[in-house]
Amino acid sequence: MRIRLERLGPRHAEEVLTGQDEALAREIVGRPWDRERLEEFFARCARWREDGPVVELAALEVGSGRLLGGGGLNRLAPGLGPGQVALTYWLLAEARGCGMGAPLAAALADRARDLPARRGTTTSEAVLLIAPDNIASQSVARTLGARPTGELVPHPAGGPRRAERWVLDLRA
Repeated sequence: MRIRLERLGPRHAEEVLTGQDEALAREIVGRPWDRERLEEFFARCARWREDGPVVELAALEVGSGRLLGGGGLNRLAPGLGPGQVALTYWLLAEARGCGMGAPLAAALADRARDLPARRGTTTSEAVLLIAPDNIASQSVARTLGARPTGELVPHPAGGPRRAERWVLDLRA
């Protein structure tokens, strides 16, 4: 199964709403999406340029066009230094366990490598924030070549949870 990336937007709403589960909600926004919050999020996504400092992408199965998951690249996320981009990836429940995590993350890393320089600095590292109990995401990160730093930071979904900071050298 191959994937294709496109901008995440309103056309993906139904598949996100019906394909989400508690595991995805816990990692992405801390609770399941409802239609109103998802539409607000998509409205923000529509304002972002595909090569901009923030972009959210949908991962579609080549051929069927079925939404498998998605991810994002964010050069404005807290805790980033020059040349770093936050890289996120997620899979809908139905697509998990099918070997799609690594190809999705690799496609996002390739997209990060192609980002235009910002303030004269090229993107050289991707930062991944992964919950210590998210073994599947850690496996995907290792497959990409990312390494844990041992630094615990607030989890991106908020609340009291922590995430470990991983770093992927995009120059390799």
